[in-house]
This record gives sequence, structure tokens and C-alpha cells, in this order.
Amino acid sequence: MFLDQELKKIQEDKKRLAICCDLRRRLVHIEVQGIWCGIRRSLSNLTLGLAVAEQIFSFLRDRKGRRS
Repeated sequence: MFLDQELKKIQEDKKRLAICCDLRRRLVHIEVQGIWCGIRRSLSNLTLGLAVAEQIFSFLRDRKGRRS
């Protein structure tokens, strides 16, 4: 009877540990997705910024060319 209670307690502890491990695994997955989304967003903003800067420089070059 004592061993049955100990075995039941061990099985419950094992289930709780499995749930905790699964939750941590999911949390890491979500955090990695968040990091990648942030990196992609930053790259997208950088690309857009470079495209805008290129358009501005092109406009200024054309404007300077018309004056000369």
C-alpha cells in the first residue's frame, strides 16, 4: 500500500514534469518566432528606407542636372 502511494505520486510528478517541459518547449518556439519576425521587420524597414533614400538622391541628381 505504501509503495502504491509512492508509485502514484511519482507518476503524477512525471506527468507534471512532462507538462512543464512541453510548455517550455512551446514558449521557446514562440520566442524564436518573435525574434525572427522582429528581424524580418527590421530588414523590411531598412530596405524601404534605402529605397526611399535612393529615390531622394535620384530626384536631387536629376534636379542638379537640370540646373547645370
